Amino acid sequence: MFPAMHFLPLGLCLGVGTVWDVAKRRIPNAVSLAAALSGLVVQVVDRGGLAALSGIGAGALTVALLYRPWVVGGIGGGDVKLAAGVAIWVGLGKMIWYALAVSASGGVVAIVAYLLSVRKARGEMTTNLTLAALQQRLPPVPTPAPGRVSVPYGVAVSAGALITFLTT
Repeated sequence: MFPAMHFLPLGLCLGVGTVWDVAKRRIPNAVSLAAALSGLVVQVVDRGGLAALSGIGAGALTVALLYRPWVVGGIGGGDVKLAAGVAIWVGLGKMIWYALAVSASGGVVAIVAYLLSVRKARGEMTTNLTLAALQQRLPPVPTPAPGRVSVPYGVAVSAGALITFLTT
C-alpha cells in the first residue's frame, strides 16, 4: 500500500476525470497522462523499478483488453486511456481485482444510465439485450437516440480504482 499522501495525484485525476466524463462524456488526455505519470513516479519511489515495470505491463494489458470494445464503439478512447493510467498504479499483482471492480462498477453505472433514459430508449435497449442473449453476440452499438443516456465509463474506472485500493 502506498502512503496516503501519495494517492493525492490519483485522487485528483479520478475526480477531474469523473466530473468531466459525466458533464461532457469526454476525458481529457491530460488527466489520463497525469494519472499514468504520477503512477510511474509513485511506483518507483515507493516500490522500485520492478514495480514500475509491473505498472507499465498492467497499463499495456488494460489497453489490450479494452482495444476491441473501443474499436466497435462500446467504450470511448478517453475511458481506455484513463483505465490504463490507473492500471499503472495497480500493477499486475492486483490487475484481476481491478478489472473485476471496474467491470462490476460499469454494470452499476450502466443500470443507472438505463434508468435515466426515456421509456422508448429503455425499450430499444431491452430489445438489443434480448437479441444479444438469443444470438450469443453483441448487436452493433446503436447511434445515440434522443433520451438515451450514454454510460460515462470513467465513473466506473474511478469507482473500480477506489474499490481495488480499499479492499486489497
